[in-house]
Amino acid sequence: MREASAALQNYLAQNDTFVIVDLYTFSLPSGTVLRYSGWTTALNIPGTLFPAGSLNYNATGYTVFALGPRFGRSMVTTKIGVEPTELDISVLAGADDMVGTFTFAEAMRVGEFDGATVELDRFFAPPQAAGGSLANTLGAIVWFCGRVAETDVGRTKIAIKVKSLMNLLAVQQMPRRLYQAACTHIFGDAMCGFNRASLATTQSALAGSNQAQIVTGLTPSPTTLYDQGTIIGLSGANAGQTRTIAQLSGGTVALLQAWLYPVATGDTFQLLPGCDHTTTTCQNTFNNLARFGGFPYIPPPELAV
Repeated sequence: MREASAALQNYLAQNDTFVIVDLYTFSLPSGTVLRYSGWTTALNIPGTLFPAGSLNYNATGYTVFALGPRFGRSMVTTKIGVEPTELDISVLAGADDMVGTFTFAEAMRVGEFDGATVELDRFFAPPQAAGGSLANTLGAIVWFCGRVAETDVGRTKIAIKVKSLMNLLAVQQMPRRLYQAACTHIFGDAMCGFNRASLATTQSALAGSNQAQIVTGLTPSPTTLYDQGTIIGLSGANAGQTRTIAQLSGGTVALLQAWLYPVATGDTFQLLPGCDHTTTTCQNTFNNLARFGGFPYIPPPELAV
């Protein structure tokens, strides 16, 4: 059952003529929220017309939906049970449709939309409210909510496959604990209990740095302390962005995935340590063996009884 305002419920019970507008909301992992109108004009909609759980709910003001790319979508199915649904969105974006400093297509290619939350709302208004007027608006219904699973950027069209949030249940590790030699905890989580910030360091990018590697001159002890760790942009064009460290060797931080924006000399970054989930590292580097989550002495399958 979808939540709707009392005004919308009363109107639909008494009338069969109304305007329906699709509203698209993209909440990117970077924190940027993009809102686009499916109508012929941009829309300023009172935030209270959205359900309280919506990404667009605003108790004190308006929610603005820009007139951006053109959208098309597949039908949304509703079923009884726990079967996850999918939504296919087609985007026709021009050179003027920007996401920060990238065009819509470029932002899709570099991964800005990877894992983004997508909300499709259906906005209802009487016929006289057509053209973007706010007079006598009725309300909005959250029609679909999910996360971006796949993208395909073509020459003229962008295809986005959005999977229901219920799909997250299908990717959970079951059983929760596996009997294996390596630690199964996520480094720094509640089960691991180690405070990664205790070994964090702030470094400035030196000459020779680029989007794929940061030259710092840092020599940690042990030398593998920051391998598989995390690097966070603190200043510069990549501030707030995070990347996984592939290896820190000779003072140079190699990244698994390049930064989105160019790195300038003097940009600052925070490095958090990584863990290879072995007993040696857990004991000698982090002194955390009491919370080690692996089973190093379990026999291999061919020796198990």
